[in-house]
Amino acid sequence: MKKKVLGLYDSNITYMEKLYKYLEDDKKIGFSLCAFTSEEKLTDFLEKEKIDYLIASEDKDKKIKGVGKTIYIYEDAQNDGIFRYSPGDEVVDRLIDIIGAGEIENCNPAASKTKYIGVFSPVARSMKTSFCTVLGQMLAKKYRVLYLNFESFSGMSVSEQFGRRGDLSDVLYYFKNIRQEFISKFKNSIVSYNGLDMIKPAYYYLDLSYITPDIWDEFLSELSDMKEYDYIIMDLSDYLQGLFDSFLSKCSIVYTMTANDSRAQSKIFHYEQILNEYNHDDILKKTKKCVIPTIKNLPGEIDRLLYTELTDYVRKETASEFKW
Repeated sequence: MKKKVLGLYDSNITYMEKLYKYLEDDKKIGFSLCAFTSEEKLTDFLEKEKIDYLIASEDKDKKIKGVGKTIYIYEDAQNDGIFRYSPGDEVVDRLIDIIGAGEIENCNPAASKTKYIGVFSPVARSMKTSFCTVLGQMLAKKYRVLYLNFESFSGMSVSEQFGRRGDLSDVLYYFKNIRQEFISKFKNSIVSYNGLDMIKPAYYYLDLSYITPDIWDEFLSELSDMKEYDYIIMDLSDYLQGLFDSFLSKCSIVYTMTANDSRAQSKIFHYEQILNEYNHDDILKKTKKCVIPTIKNLPGEIDRLLYTELTDYVRKETASEFKW
């Protein structure tokens, strides 16, 4: 189900950042969050998306097209808005009162079923990770999305963007050995970029290569049972045990990156032959092949990729599946 959009619009950047972080961590209001410090950026966003609820400072009282309801932040206590100097928990309670508990509960249905999106390619340097992170951030505007990277040497595990949080091998260690602390470890390992939740990839991929298909099946089932996400995007590698049965077969769609040169085409042909010979026609039927054009000067920061021409390509390639 689509998430409603809650926007923050305040020229006080420090206040807005703190409120955004509190709402993101609190999870009671499971709306998609976005923040703006200028009318220009807000207007640009509204040309493509709708904001269901906008929290704005009281000086931003101009009627804005594309906003469902505006909730004002007041310097003095008011009955019809938010008091700027209220503690975070009181702000959340006030929002629930204004928006309505029923609507908030409907935005977080316990019965929602997690869908898996697989991205895999036997072709090297196919930009599948950039594809994954852009698609994830696009989906995160309306859905709850988790991105898991299983690459051998992703580079992300040594990136400062992830800080010192636990990586995927740490999370799996808790899942296998200290199950009662797994959910806490999992949630504490999450990093978010434009609403897309991620876990730092494993530093040493062989830690994951020893994990058997039955454990992977249990792990992915546990993620579904948690009902935290509408979509889980898996950036897959061929070293994984159970790549076909435990991963790709679970996916509602599989994106396979390729290229137009003969070497890439030979690898794709070999991969498809293996799928045919080992009775994985189901994977082939839900596979969509993508050739990403050359895009120069792509930024290294995950959250900046969303503002490049790669987003236009991803939107076009996935439009039939996600109705952008």
